[in-house]
Amino acid sequence: MRTDERREQLLNAGVGLLAGRPHQDISIEEIADAAGVSKGLLYHYFPTKKDFILAALDRGQIELAERLQPDISLPPEQQLIGSIDAFLDYVEEHTTAYVTIFKVGGEDPEIAEALEAGRRETLATLLAGLRGWDESPVSTEPSAALETAAQGWLFFVEGAVLRWLEHGDLDRRQLRTMLVTAFVGALYSARAAGAPGPAEG
Repeated sequence: MRTDERREQLLNAGVGLLAGRPHQDISIEEIADAAGVSKGLLYHYFPTKKDFILAALDRGQIELAERLQPDISLPPEQQLIGSIDAFLDYVEEHTTAYVTIFKVGGEDPEIAEALEAGRRETLATLLAGLRGWDESPVSTEPSAALETAAQGWLFFVEGAVLRWLEHGDLDRRQLRTMLVTAFVGALYSARAAGAPGPAEG
């Protein structure tokens, strides 16, 4: 088996465990057992458990970025709804890992930096997608106000989804409506803060 194939096999096994249990509760031995390899072989590819967690996190962020790519053939609102649904699908598939990473991951500098890198990439994807919106309440040209509003919305999404996963007192439709409405509100807040608005008719 090629090196990259073996590495993927190990990540697949570990990600399966992480989907159901916090990473602090999973030992390197369990990951090796799940992959059907020796602990020594696992250490060959991932020298420490943290190396494995960071690799799994990086892989998850790549998968999520692929899922979040909007369908540009749809109207803007449907693009947004589609991306939010894809995100909610992802976090429902990885509930334990999502809750654990966002509640305790910031305590580790390397995990915190990996999360921040993922946020930067998501923000860039969001802003790039906005530039294709013909009907927007705010100019979608890059500006400090627009970037601030978009970044603030992403943090709102993280917090709202985390609470939803932990409490379950909103149904998914309600949550999605809240996230879509908050995004539109974020665009209006950017305009109110001084971002150039659309030309008045």
